[in-house]
Amino acid sequence: MTVHTVVNPATEQAVTDVPLASVAQTDAAIERAHEAFPAWRAMPPGERATLLRRFAAVVDAHVEELAELEVRNAGHTWGNATWEAGNVRDCLNYYSAAPERLFGRQIPVPGGIDVTFHEPLGVVGIIVPWNFPMPIMAWGMAPALAAGNTVVLKPAELTPLTAIRIGELALEAGLPEGVLTVVPGKGSVVGERFVTHPLVRKVCFTGSTDVGKRIMAGCAEQVKRCTLELGGKSANVIFADADLRAAAATAPYAVFDNAGQDCCARSRILVERSVYDDFLALLEPAVKGMAVLDPTDRASEMGPLISSLQRDRVRSYVDDVEVAFTGPAPGCRPPSCVRSRRTSGSGARRCSARWPR
Repeated sequence: MTVHTVVNPATEQAVTDVPLASVAQTDAAIERAHEAFPAWRAMPPGERATLLRRFAAVVDAHVEELAELEVRNAGHTWGNATWEAGNVRDCLNYYSAAPERLFGRQIPVPGGIDVTFHEPLGVVGIIVPWNFPMPIMAWGMAPALAAGNTVVLKPAELTPLTAIRIGELALEAGLPEGVLTVVPGKGSVVGERFVTHPLVRKVCFTGSTDVGKRIMAGCAEQVKRCTLELGGKSANVIFADADLRAAAATAPYAVFDNAGQDCCARSRILVERSVYDDFLALLEPAVKGMAVLDPTDRASEMGPLISSLQRDRVRSYVDDVEVAFTGPAPGCRPPSCVRSRRTSGSGARRCSARWPR
């Protein structure tokens, strides 16, 4: 049996080992979901809605537990993790209204009417990334379950713990076995099998554009539906007539929230030339004022990157550029990690700091 050791990115300490599903185990999970589908589809809409509301209530009772798990699992700050767990509850509550409102349409035609119906597809495979494990899980599973589909869900290898726990809470809430199945595993094994298995009738994927293209091509082989949320490259735009003080105060949170691990993080700031220097002068104290603390600290505004590999990759982006200024980092003391924006040179100094243990 293959296992993955989940590592707390703030301490680099092992949290637990999670078994990774094989192709055979993935097939078995898909088949169980397929077997559970007829009864779930046939359940009266009001009863399915009641179960989803009960699921939301059980999640609500475990928000702090889920948040604490995500702090250790993904390095999210307490504030972010608490919101994320609450978002799972809110999505379930929102979509619990859908089963009783999946109305068809009556379309007038010569000599009578056509009647359309909304029908569930069957088994839906959902592939969740590591940057927002709980919300993206909820955005996929809640509408799929509400529509009468059964769900097999693959969390990211790095961050499977909250998905596994939410799967347990679904059973506690009364969802039948096989309606929601969490299948930890490698993308090349579990995710690929979602695409190729004929009983999976739709795949939802959030992740990189390259992988999304391969999923789309694989789904096309079976004319299988897919929903893709792929990478982005967003920008803040600051014009001369903007409230520069407010813009500078909020800009750091637009890019550094979740340590910048967000497909809509504002990775660029485009500033009208006439106010560039004024804006930069206001931005520097806002960046330096962010509370970059151990994510277990309730005052922390930014935690660590998800892994040492990701940290090294991100740090490499500033190795050969001139850095204007930096924010705080655990273990760093200026000026060893800070360069003046007026300093010329070919590279920024590296910071090898670790989170305090």
